Amino acid sequence: MNKKLHKSLYSKKDRRPNYPAVNKVIQSNIDITDSINLDDVSPKKSSSVKNKYTLSLISGFLLLGIIIYLSINSNSQIDTNRDNISNPTEVSDTIIKSTTTVPMPSTTTSTTTLSTTTTTIVLKEILNLEDAQYQLYELGFYTGEINGVLDTNTKTAIKEFQKLSGLVVDGILGPITKAALEKGEESLIAIGGADINTIGQITYSKDIENAQILLKDLDIYIGDIDGINGVATKTAIKEFQKLSGLVVDGILGPITKAAIEKGEESYITENNQAISVESSNNSALDLRYYNPNENCITGYVDSSQVWVPDPCFYPVFVYRYGQTAQVNSQAELDAYLNQNWSLTQEKKYNSLGEVPTQNYISGINSPVNGLPMPSGSNNSIVIGIKNDNNVRARPQSGPQKADAVFEVLVEGGMTRFINIFYQSDTSYHGPIRSARPTDPTVLRPLGGVLVASGATGGLIPEINDMGVPVITDRRPEYFRISSRKAPHNLYADTSKLKSIAVSKGYKKVNVPQPLFPWGDPTFENWQNNSFLNLVFSGYTETTWTWNGSSYLRTYYDAYQNQNKNNIHNWLDENGNTGQISVDTVIALFCEPYVHPLQLPSVKTVGEGRAIILHDGKMLDAKWKRGSNLDPFHITDNNNNILYVPKGKVWISLVPNTKNPSFG
Repeated sequence: MNKKLHKSLYSKKDRRPNYPAVNKVIQSNIDITDSINLDDVSPKKSSSVKNKYTLSLISGFLLLGIIIYLSINSNSQIDTNRDNISNPTEVSDTIIKSTTTVPMPSTTTSTTTLSTTTTTIVLKEILNLEDAQYQLYELGFYTGEINGVLDTNTKTAIKEFQKLSGLVVDGILGPITKAALEKGEESLIAIGGADINTIGQITYSKDIENAQILLKDLDIYIGDIDGINGVATKTAIKEFQKLSGLVVDGILGPITKAAIEKGEESYITENNQAISVESSNNSALDLRYYNPNENCITGYVDSSQVWVPDPCFYPVFVYRYGQTAQVNSQAELDAYLNQNWSLTQEKKYNSLGEVPTQNYISGINSPVNGLPMPSGSNNSIVIGIKNDNNVRARPQSGPQKADAVFEVLVEGGMTRFINIFYQSDTSYHGPIRSARPTDPTVLRPLGGVLVASGATGGLIPEINDMGVPVITDRRPEYFRISSRKAPHNLYADTSKLKSIAVSKGYKKVNVPQPLFPWGDPTFENWQNNSFLNLVFSGYTETTWTWNGSSYLRTYYDAYQNQNKNNIHNWLDENGNTGQISVDTVIALFCEPYVHPLQLPSVKTVGEGRAIILHDGKMLDAKWKRGSNLDPFHITDNNNNILYVPKGKVWISLVPNTKNPSFG
């Protein structure tokens, strides 16, 4: 989104939750212009040097007393102006600068020079979350209860403060955010404060009042019905937009307004398909705001945080990730397009449901790889643990023990692994790295939990919203090893991770559905094959070679060397090592895209080419998936289901812009 529009969308917050008004504008600089004649306050002249020294000292003390007196009066006047509230429609957002200019004496009585003194900023110490809530309340960001609980309202308030202070927006009360909060408004002023538009006055809006009533009926809004778009109202609008699959900006635009009027009907359905407020055909465009005979304006967000459309702009629909939105001005359209929305509607898919299986018994066979599970397996819950895959992270510990492994593209043209554990465990898994947008899409059909080491700010809440809980950086489940340097030294025990996931209530299903159509194919339509080369980027390639009993992994990493056949080894806690090998390789060719957080990803909902290797043979087929709840359906060109051989499996999510080679 361009900077100008961003400033309009995210205006600086109202100063206090009860919306006080100030009836007088406070001047940013108080200039004391009364000159002081030192002859009027000095004693009689003396030719003695001692008398002259005494005269200078007395004059200095007198002048200092005058300065202190004037400074106290000035500050008292400022406090009076702040507290003297009479008109609730007038608000001053003028920044008060505590700078006082006074005449100061020089070494002679015939010359007067000016200097500037600045009042020290008094910091408010933030020791805990309650202190932070109170400070956020004073700053007008928070309207909830001061209870020391990091709930949704508190996180939202922290994020809004971080945004206006130029900090990383993650909703976490870390040391940097604490330090900024201690400075209060000075943090907003000091870091780009001049670039933040302030609301000139607080105004009543009938649209806001109606929205507040409807949002309160939905148990989303907890504030007063006052028609004022304060922090609580913006928070409620954002929560509704999130539940409805709309752009989460806290602005009561035409789309959000229409969705609120429909209530719960606008919420996203269980199969993650958003219910569009408007139909996707042009005949359903809302033309109430279109009138080319009126004066054309530039669309903007008014003082009540409601979009004002351009009457000369013919509305259009934009599309992204199955969502549809109508825009009513060029500025609004630019904002959507800058956030990866498109004027071209995406192909929509319907949920396909569970996959059929063959010679598979639920609860006996593993949903992750189809194999019979050993008696007494710790199959309480599915967890997927992130594994780094750069030159400093290899050899990894974990892939050799996992029930299945997903390999996904990340930034820099590199890849990372998601090691899936259900019936298996290891006490030594690592190095663990951060989450990425593709991770939850492969864990959701298994009711799985993602285990990672943090993520880009804003991503973990998005993953949670998809129905995938996240465990990150816990002790004692996580631990650091001494043989590697951070960040490639973070490891974990999967059995402990499963226990903490279950204790936190993350278990969604007793027995997960099968991830693929596991079965016992006849291999009639499979062709003999000895290797498969997969290209993820110009920097990363992998090759799987059949050795007569399993597929062995080699790789090309441009960050390491130019060798196309580097052997990819694993390493356990006892120093034992070996080449990574699996029974089955599944390559799913997916559409690449850049996530709004500027993270390279691939789409796992839709359809594409699938290549499956097993027992020295290869099947060239298709994969299909209608939603993130669906498992992966493997079909032929006529959409007939094809069964996937059971066995320890490696699934590569390859950009469909890259062609494989095999033979």
